[in-house]
Amino acid sequence: MKRWISGILLCSILLMFLTGCSKGTTEDTSSLKTFSWPAETEEIQSSTASQEDASTQSTDAQQTGGTQGQGTTPPSTSHETSSVPAPVPVKFVVYEGDTFMEIANRLEEKGVCSAADFYKTAQNYTVKSFYVPESSDRCFKMEGYLFPATYDFVQNDDPEDVLRDMLNAYAAYSGMPSDEDLTLASIIEQEARSSEHMALVSSVYHNRIAKGMSLDSDPTREYVNDYITGNSLVSNQSKYAPLYNTYRFSGLPSGPICNPGNRAIQAAQNPAQTNYYYFFFGNDNTNHYSETYEEHLAQMEQYGVQYQ
Repeated sequence: MKRWISGILLCSILLMFLTGCSKGTTEDTSSLKTFSWPAETEEIQSSTASQEDASTQSTDAQQTGGTQGQGTTPPSTSHETSSVPAPVPVKFVVYEGDTFMEIANRLEEKGVCSAADFYKTAQNYTVKSFYVPESSDRCFKMEGYLFPATYDFVQNDDPEDVLRDMLNAYAAYSGMPSDEDLTLASIIEQEARSSEHMALVSSVYHNRIAKGMSLDSDPTREYVNDYITGNSLVSNQSKYAPLYNTYRFSGLPSGPICNPGNRAIQAAQNPAQTNYYYFFFGNDNTNHYSETYEEHLAQMEQYGVQYQ
């Protein structure tokens, strides 16, 4: 009996012990369920979202050229303009009778190009559309071929472009003369002083050339003195005096002495038909013509002009 009662008591105690253990286990498991697994998942999701946002911002930045502080250049604003100034236009006139050096010096004065650059360009330029003699006896290679007209240039222009425009204007001239006609026209331009006398002056020179006489033209002598002698751009100056001064030889000089206009060119090609061999410009501001040297001297004395 005592053993049975002892067994019951022992079973009861064991049952109570097991029941208590079961409750403790349930509470511990419950506390584990409240550990922040969901919170940890949100951090991972938040981290992933942050990485995605950062990636998106980086992509946007790359597409828009970046942002300041990352070594990129911000886009230019509308008020930023170029600092290169606009070309300054220049209206330039080549007058009938202008010499090469007069044109070159005036180009420099107006800021188109320097006289030295224009001279060097002209001396080395090869014309393809018409004939220009390649002779070392010509002091200024393009003298006579710079056609009198009004041109549109700019300051600091290219001297080759400037020269080409003048030569193109000459090439467009329908009555393009020979170099001999152009040379004679340049003398007529300087001697006649007015268009009314050009054909008469031309007749004098045509008659003298036909007779083998020297032209004795004052402008050819003045050309040497004014534009060749003492010109720092011209080397071997002394050799040109006997090539241009028509008091020293018969026939035409080695090239034109200016850039003649259309009327002088026409007169050179179509002289008046006369027997004149002499003329001079009197103190009455007009030309006087004669057939003989004696008549020439008498007229000069009559008008108070001394023979030079």
